[in-house]
Amino acid sequence: MTKNIRETIKVKEEQKYTETLAFIKNLTKFGVNLGLDRIKELLKRLNNPERKLRVIHIGGTNGKGSTAAILTEILIQSGYRVGLFTSPHLHDYRERIRINHELISPTELVACMAEIRPVLEEMIGEGLEHPTEFEVSTALALVYFVQKQPDFVLLEVGMGGEIDSTNVVRPYVSVLTSIGMDHMDYLGPTLNEITRVKAGIIKQGIPIVTSAEKPVSLEIIEEVAAQRGSRLVIVRDQEPGDRESELKKQGT
Repeated sequence: MTKNIRETIKVKEEQKYTETLAFIKNLTKFGVNLGLDRIKELLKRLNNPERKLRVIHIGGTNGKGSTAAILTEILIQSGYRVGLFTSPHLHDYRERIRINHELISPTELVACMAEIRPVLEEMIGEGLEHPTEFEVSTALALVYFVQKQPDFVLLEVGMGGEIDSTNVVRPYVSVLTSIGMDHMDYLGPTLNEITRVKAGIIKQGIPIVTSAEKPVSLEIIEEVAAQRGSRLVIVRDQEPGDRESELKKQGT
């Protein structure tokens, strides 16, 4: 292959990547629209990738990112390959989707979106509501992880929990970090209401680990866990090294 041909291919790949990012960014026009109907329909048409992964689902208000980082390191050091989906990104959209710290490549991102875009067109053609940017990003991450088959996928909640687009998974374990007042326009004006929304990621029979500290939040989490038959592990405030040891002892 000559140098000119290689350069032409490279330019075309860069153009595809740029166009794909522009397409994703344009989806922000659909705004924040919480609910599970659109993401469930999208994933069903993509053969339900969320059912083929071993997921650790991370919700809460503060500390989701640091918790995901700690768990990622624990699992990698234990010899596992770990997928991570977080949001938002700081500099590069690809920061949201990675395996063992390695970002999804531009080529892989384009290829995964090439699977999703015809499905979006189908849905719109049938008069269905267009999925939001976060819903499409969630689907993109799940499609990519199914292709790569990491041992675990750490999935960070976008907003709230109960009707966040990540709450379509049946996880290996759920995690709730500390809970405070946030996104009150969407989640409710009181800590009680916000906690109930975030506790919506607790699934029937699936263990739940929480570092929530406020009594009202702990009471609600305990109530929901009991109702759903979920083993509850409460992690008290500790030094980072102690916290890692405690999580390892709990079998996470």
